[in-house]
Amino acid sequence: MRYVLAAASALVFVVVAALGSPPGVGYAAFHCMRIHAVKAGFAGNANVQYVELRMDLGGQGFVAGHALQFFDGSGTLKATFTFPANVANAATGDSILIATSEFNAGAGGGQADFVFTNANTAGVNGGDPLHPLQSPSGKVVWAAGSLNCGGSAPVDSVASGSAPADYGSATAPLPGATDARALRLNNLNTLPMNNSTEYALSPVSGTSFTVAAGNLASDLTTPRTNARVVLALAPPNSVGGVAEPPGAAAPASRAAAGAPGRSRPVLSAALAVAAALLVVACGGMLVLARRRRP
Repeated sequence: MRYVLAAASALVFVVVAALGSPPGVGYAAFHCMRIHAVKAGFAGNANVQYVELRMDLGGQGFVAGHALQFFDGSGTLKATFTFPANVANAATGDSILIATSEFNAGAGGGQADFVFTNANTAGVNGGDPLHPLQSPSGKVVWAAGSLNCGGSAPVDSVASGSAPADYGSATAPLPGATDARALRLNNLNTLPMNNSTEYALSPVSGTSFTVAAGNLASDLTTPRTNARVVLALAPPNSVGGVAEPPGAAAPASRAAAGAPGRSRPVLSAALAVAAALLVVACGGMLVLARRRRP
């Protein structure tokens, strides 16, 4: 009977270890992330700016301490934003939205996940930390010096206009403040290939709605928050609004909690089997103890 007990205990240990083990080094924390969209101005206001990151693999919510860098058209660093905290939702296709206070003032349906402030953004070489995007030519770099899922560094980078590109060649210049389009990624590939073919100017959303969990990877609409809500950027006096009531933020994903996409049903079944073995073992020990009493 003690062998059954030992086997059951071992099974419990293995299952618990599987549930709590950290993601693999190659796909952990923040490496599988793309710069999904960049916007530098809206409705005539150049200060309405945002950057949207999007996860191309689950478990990428551990962004605290990592940085977005902003360069001008000549490749000169102008500002660095450092994430002050992690995010809750981290399934494949989940987004993180970082924006200016002017963006939040005009967006419908919610607020950005992070706002550029003097506390989290440093301006250098004359750059404005509160409005760091450079337009019409510039470059945004995510996690410089860190490898992405494809094994190249930086994790991601998008150059526009005359800015020097890290991946392929630069894409079109960023649109002006009177243009209702953002520079947006057209895929969710884990390996950046060529800015000029992967990015194009696409309209921002004029309505706000919640993206279903099953559509996170396929819905390219921008700008979207980590709460899975697409925010509305509608010009003043235009018809827009909420297409669906923005829902509460979805529960933190398995990956954000430390388990990279394992199957809960399988693990639950394994735990149930282990518990059953423990019950049988304990019952058997009680029976033996009673038989041995004088």
